[in-house]
Amino acid sequence: MKKDKSPTVGYLLAFFLGGFGAHLFYYQKYLKAVIYLLIVIFSAGKLLPLTMVLGWIDMFFIKKWQKEYSEREEKVSKRLPETPTQLPFTKEITQVKKLEPSPEKVLPQKGKEKFYKEEDIILPEYAHLETPLYIRKEIEELKNSVKAKKSSSPAIEITFSTRETEFMKDSIKYADMKLRKADFVPLKVYWTTFRDLDERQKRWYFYWRYQALNGNYLDTDLSYVILFVYELLNYTFNQNAAFNVSMMVRLREAYKDRLPDLDRYIVPWIRDMLVELNEIELAYKWGLGTEPYSGLNFYQIFKEYQDDISKIPMEEWRKVLYGYSETTFFKTNAKKVYAVFEQALKLFQRINIEEGLDLEKAWFRPEEKIETYHFFSSAVIGRNVPSRIIKYLQYVPTDYFYNEVTALFRLSENVARLLAGVTRQIQVNEELLPPGFKEALLEEIKRLDLTKDVGVKSRFSPDKGVKSRFTQVASAEEEEVKHVIPPRPVQTTGINGEEIEPELELVEIDIPERTRIRLSDEEVDVEGFISSLTEEESKFISTFSNGKKSINEAEEQLKDQGVPVTIFVEQINAKAEEYLEDVFIELIGEEYVINEELVTVWEEVERRNRHEN
Repeated sequence: MKKDKSPTVGYLLAFFLGGFGAHLFYYQKYLKAVIYLLIVIFSAGKLLPLTMVLGWIDMFFIKKWQKEYSEREEKVSKRLPETPTQLPFTKEITQVKKLEPSPEKVLPQKGKEKFYKEEDIILPEYAHLETPLYIRKEIEELKNSVKAKKSSSPAIEITFSTRETEFMKDSIKYADMKLRKADFVPLKVYWTTFRDLDERQKRWYFYWRYQALNGNYLDTDLSYVILFVYELLNYTFNQNAAFNVSMMVRLREAYKDRLPDLDRYIVPWIRDMLVELNEIELAYKWGLGTEPYSGLNFYQIFKEYQDDISKIPMEEWRKVLYGYSETTFFKTNAKKVYAVFEQALKLFQRINIEEGLDLEKAWFRPEEKIETYHFFSSAVIGRNVPSRIIKYLQYVPTDYFYNEVTALFRLSENVARLLAGVTRQIQVNEELLPPGFKEALLEEIKRLDLTKDVGVKSRFSPDKGVKSRFTQVASAEEEEVKHVIPPRPVQTTGINGEEIEPELELVEIDIPERTRIRLSDEEVDVEGFISSLTEEESKFISTFSNGKKSINEAEEQLKDQGVPVTIFVEQINAKAEEYLEDVFIELIGEEYVINEELVTVWEEVERRNRHEN
């Protein structure tokens, strides 16, 4: 056992050599000691009187430091005693003073049997993984430096290290530490390291880790799980890549439901680990090629719910609606529209399966990517992990995907309007959908008895409204080369090559034609809308040809005004919502189109503008 510190020596060092931090080195307050010493060195001794005064002030803390040191040494000599557990999981939140990690002698010994069965943890899919030689060498050098420090005689040593490298050293120290019983202590720390844990939290971590390694995944805080993941990422707990990846996969499966935030971190880190090992095919399973594409990550979401796309959260569908503006009807009947849209997705997927059509191939296309890949974002990584250039396939949404989903949503609103007794319909490109889809959807809703209060059985929340404007998410390359979307054929080819018709038996349903409002309609204020338009807005509306204007034409017309087209159109639509209770201009494909119900209003604006000029 090391000889205990003497408070007398501490006081003498603080009084005579306190300016150089000697008393701080004595009580192992190395960071503060180095600061004192550097102040004296870089000031060429001019600030020595200041550090001497600080040293004298530190004399008031000698008694406290002496007590802390004695308690720490006592814990080292006894190691961590086992205590009985009260409950496997407690909600008690206790504030405990954090201590420096105790230097327990827990370095792994050669030939020593592990306290877990590595072969039982390794999953067959990852059993072939091997740790690269450069990682093994780096960890071995670090382990040797820790051993050398342990075996060297006591001396004042000035070293510079980072939080990450200190974590790796601590992980090596505690690699063989286990406890069979401990009480849960809460831990809420970002970028968790062993230095963030007090003694009680360390006890729980070693107990929880031991249990997890033996297949018992106890309830715990996310910070404890992340701490173990850091050990696996750094190869300091175990140097076998097959084990580390398998253990992370097991942790993810065990805690993804209990700790919902875990997936945000562990899934990308598993992918990064596989890419680092040059296992690109395995990395695809963990999202390689489905990273956010211009803010969209829909392919991975689609793959997760491909058996039933109606279960995809509505907030994800909202991100891909193309050129949709909220109508007054939608704002007051969002729940009903969402419910119809859910049924539309179910029916649409069923028809595609019956026709032998592959939605994945129609909606997404592979695109080869070559880029600099950066590893382990937001993780505590002390080992050397350089970025690298990799080549892989990224699956991106097609134009057909955006247009077809938007058509489904707009048609769902029209069906919701019919069920609510509203005859006015919004414009929909129904050629993108299966023939007779509107009638089939109405029949399906009637069959499910949702016509009275459609929306009650919906999973979608009505308070999450669709954004006021949606634009297609596409790369610069896609903007340059646009695809022509062909209408769906009446007949399609089945799986065995034969031509088939949709197998739905439909009853006749009276679907009224879209009606245009008259200038004299009392339910809208046409005159108020026209009067509210500025001269620029009136001129912009009047230059539509056959009620249409391409995006490029609109941008060219407004270029001199310095106003983005989307904002300009939104201003017009806001006035239309106020006076006409509907949007005036819709974005359909690559064109701005006058709302078919409001064509008479457009014609009146055009007539007045022509008369004034």
